[in-house]
Amino acid sequence: MTIDQLETLEMVVEKGSFKAASEHLHKTQPSLSVAIKKLEEEFDLKLFSREEYRPKLTPEGVVFYNWAKQCLFSFRELRTVGLELGTKKVEPFLNIILDPLVRLEVFCDIFDDIISGKYPTEITFRSEIMSGGVESLLTGEANFAISVKAAENEAIESIAFDKIEMIPVVAKAISKKLPSLTFKSLKQIPQIIVQQQPDKNNMVSRDSRGVVADTKRCYVSDHSLKHKMISNGFGWGRLAQHEVASELKKEILVAIRDENIKPFVLDLHIMRLKHKPMGPVAQVIWDQLSRSGSSKSRSKSK
Repeated sequence: MTIDQLETLEMVVEKGSFKAASEHLHKTQPSLSVAIKKLEEEFDLKLFSREEYRPKLTPEGVVFYNWAKQCLFSFRELRTVGLELGTKKVEPFLNIILDPLVRLEVFCDIFDDIISGKYPTEITFRSEIMSGGVESLLTGEANFAISVKAAENEAIESIAFDKIEMIPVVAKAISKKLPSLTFKSLKQIPQIIVQQQPDKNNMVSRDSRGVVADTKRCYVSDHSLKHKMISNGFGWGRLAQHEVASELKKEILVAIRDENIKPFVLDLHIMRLKHKPMGPVAQVIWDQLSRSGSSKSRSKSK
């Protein structure tokens, strides 16, 4: 039994077919079939039922697979520890993905260390909306991501980071032209909604959080453009309370208060791949961000 055989088993089960597993592992289907066959022969154990179109674990296969997952988890943990212990040099660069709604003040300490020359590491910050942060982690493009966690994923370590209140607003100039700031009146102008760029499968996802039915809609490519369009009277939409506080005070924007268009809260998480090794700078940054998230959670629970 080898780690390669167990990883082959894992991929066939997760991807649902030998073809999909071979594409993910960049190996031929026959080589995967041989790996599974050798594993079955070693223990005189039938892992998959071949009676159906797609490979399905036998009852014995289910038990073996569950134990295999535990074995792979321990192996990857050990590999990560070994790489981190053996990597004493400072990383040349780090990539961090940020949701556009992240409060940048949380990076003050990190920026101070970078500016002071404490770390020679080159750090790149990139903004991604919706699931972009998680996708960048899974593809290996990013070291960390602070964004909305779309769903649970065993490969990702996640720590609650911040809560962002999204409130519906409209430009003061537009509000004066409407009979009232009610759902019925707002149906005359479009709701501004962010649309994510196509992913590697050429699929486009739109942010469905807070999208109001039976209204006109206008889709934009990023949050900054959404903010500008709402502030300049092209429509209404939800923006973060902290980013529009000044505009509300100056009455450039007006908060919408209607039972049909309510505020909602976005939970941001700091995330990383569990088994991706961290060098010394990455470890410091992760610890700083983790402490920042923990302190926010404690202060908001009081």
